Amino acid sequence: MTHEEISFIPHTPSVLKQIFIRRGITPNKRFGQNFLTDQNAMLCIPDIADLTEDDIVLEIGTGTGGLTRLLAARSRQVFTIEVDRKLFELSSDILKLYNNTIPLNADILKTKHALNPYITSLIYNWLREHGHAAIKVVSNLPYNISTPVVINLLENDLPISEMVLMLQQEITERMTALPGTREYGMLSVIIRLFSEVEVVKSLPPEVFWPKPSVHSAIVKVRVQKEKYAGRITDYPFFRQIINAIFTSRRKTLINSLERLNVPGISREHLKQVLKDMRLDERIRGEALDVDQLIHLSEAIGKQKPF
Repeated sequence: MTHEEISFIPHTPSVLKQIFIRRGITPNKRFGQNFLTDQNAMLCIPDIADLTEDDIVLEIGTGTGGLTRLLAARSRQVFTIEVDRKLFELSSDILKLYNNTIPLNADILKTKHALNPYITSLIYNWLREHGHAAIKVVSNLPYNISTPVVINLLENDLPISEMVLMLQQEITERMTALPGTREYGMLSVIIRLFSEVEVVKSLPPEVFWPKPSVHSAIVKVRVQKEKYAGRITDYPFFRQIINAIFTSRRKTLINSLERLNVPGISREHLKQVLKDMRLDERIRGEALDVDQLIHLSEAIGKQKPF
């Protein structure tokens, strides 16, 4: 197949199966590889992202390049990342005719707690050289990396204006969960802290190949990093607080906070903070909303000896 022929192949399950057999590719469960093959679902994503010819897009998970082609047709530049070497080679062939794509064979994450600095530096430099202020993120995120990727994208300094993400329904439920519910956790807090999220469209298993066993959804995340920016004095300490709360959900709030072992902060100090906030000592941390978590962090932080 020439580059011209492969660039225009339909991304149907039957065609992809043939290409995969020819190239010796097998969908990798470890990477959560379920490829979007429904044309209608694919076509709606650039619309949901409100893409214009001036937009810069970061796509996480090039896959077979089907969605990438649509993003490239609607935007100025697409950075598209694929960790799987064989898929990277396939999608690079498919994207050869799209000169506004930069395919990268890399992992978006350096660790569970940090984005890959090679990728962030590349994007920063490109934006600076071309006079652009922000990017949009579009991704069909595998379940096993969804939470760390979303959290790191929001906590990183990358100038992201919005994200359109295809995620397993379980993840979208965590993103939109309310305090006191089973789904409410770290992801829910970070989402509320830095953005507004909207579940736009449900996706049945049939729109993917191989077909997953669960339903998915498209969410739109409007990034608003200034929402609480002036209210958190020490963000790393705030993170310590919510880490302690959500890694010991079954404990009472005061017992969770005691695990922090902050020098100079005794159980009596913590009791006084909760009393000042009119919180019962027996309450669990997962019952606190973002405003209360910030208040808690600031109140404890003021009592630190340094």
